[in-house]
Amino acid sequence: MSLYDRLILFLKGMAMGISDLIPGISGGTIALLLGIYKEFISSLKSINQLTLVLLINLNFKKLNEQLNLKFIFPVFIGILTSIFIFSKLITYMISNHKILLLSFFYGLILFSSIRLIRNSSPKSIYDFLYIVFGFIIGFLIMFIEPLSTSHSFFSIFFSGFIAISAMLLPGISGSYILLILGKYKFMLDSISSLNFANISIFSLGAILGILSFSKIIHWLIINYYRVTIFFLSGLMLGTLNKVWPWQLNQELVFPYGDESDLMLSFFIFVFSGFISNYLTKK
Repeated sequence: MSLYDRLILFLKGMAMGISDLIPGISGGTIALLLGIYKEFISSLKSINQLTLVLLINLNFKKLNEQLNLKFIFPVFIGILTSIFIFSKLITYMISNHKILLLSFFYGLILFSSIRLIRNSSPKSIYDFLYIVFGFIIGFLIMFIEPLSTSHSFFSIFFSGFIAISAMLLPGISGSYILLILGKYKFMLDSISSLNFANISIFSLGAILGILSFSKIIHWLIINYYRVTIFFLSGLMLGTLNKVWPWQLNQELVFPYGDESDLMLSFFIFVFSGFISNYLTKK
């Protein structure tokens, strides 16, 4: 693998990391759009007890054979880089330019989901039922009310486990799951202030979530690829209500604002369609 290929994987990892900072956007969605989802899940599911033994013995040759390190390492570094570098920027964008930010991601997910379905060529009534089922599940998840939980170590650990599992699924946002669990702002502040105790406990939960959930997804992709893609595409479409740019008190409303702001939002929405068309062709 050339240095250029690794740089591209690093940038794709950064795109996943940025998306996971935004409630309603899934890193798994971006991985699917960027064409690395299947390999990403395959690498994660290979992590087991042998991985730790090889790591302790610094046997990177066999570790690379097991985990495909040339692929997964730059992707993970990209994800972590985005989380630590852009956490404050995303907080600023959500506070000051939320409509423009969500206009881009709404268009990206909408156009990409439609294209993924089109590329998979649904033919039978069952294919369309899988899409509809995914849509219904995604739509209903977005109406779950946020919980009020403590900030105990167990609660942080559990949040990491659940959020990372959601991140692996296109359509379900890890950040939104954190919002539901009452941990989104708490963990964003912990990352921004480099609270290593909270970050470490959260990371342990996330690692366990990766080890468990990636094996399930990989099995589904290997044995039921078309069904899985149709379901995940419907899931992404179903969760779009959470990414709708114009919301008041968490309720969807018609586009509002100055004409120039609406035109800019529309331009960004259309531009995301061109980006989607490029990405899903890769």
